[in-house]
Amino acid sequence: MLRITATVLILFSITNVFAEEVDQSFVIEVEIVTIEGFTVIGSEIHSSDSTEIMTLWEEFVPRIQEIPGVEMDDDAYGVFWGNSEICDEFSYLACVESDMTGPLPGGMIELNIPGGEYAVFTFPFEEVEEAYAYIYGEWLLVSAYEHGAGYDFEYYPAEFIPSDEGVLMQLYVSVE
Repeated sequence: MLRITATVLILFSITNVFAEEVDQSFVIEVEIVTIEGFTVIGSEIHSSDSTEIMTLWEEFVPRIQEIPGVEMDDDAYGVFWGNSEICDEFSYLACVESDMTGPLPGGMIELNIPGGEYAVFTFPFEEVEEAYAYIYGEWLLVSAYEHGAGYDFEYYPAEFIPSDEGVLMQLYVSVE
C-alpha cells in the first residue's frame, strides 16, 4: 500500500488541447505529495513499443500469487525509466509492493522506489497517451518543479479495472 506522509500542495486542475487538428480536451488533477520509499517485485520489459506493456501485464497478473505475502487483489504499480529525448527505448516493470525476503520468483526483479516528493497526476485511463504527452511535454517544462531522481510510476489501486468507462488512473512523477 502506497504510504503518503504529507500532502504538500494541491496545484490545480487543467483542461488542455493537445492536437491542433483534433480537440482532445480532458481534465488532469495535480497534487504534490511526499511519499515513503517502498520495494516492489515484478516482471520487466525493455522496449520501444508501448503496446507491449499490456502484454506484460497479461503475463504478470497470473504470476502475482508466486510472490509470498501478496494477494491477487493488492494494489499494483507500473514503474518506468529510460524514455529520454535521445532514445525512445524504455524499461517498464509491472509489479506489486512486497517486503519478501529470499529468492525471487523466476524471471522477476526487485526494485526500491525511493521516498521523496512526487507530482501525482490523476486522469481518465482512456486519455493516458494525451496525459503523458502533456505531463512530460508541457507540465514539467513550465512548472516550478524539475524532474527528480526517483522512479516515475503508475499506481493502480486494487479496485482498478481498465475496461471500466471513466476509470481514473494516477501517475507519480518524481520532482524536486
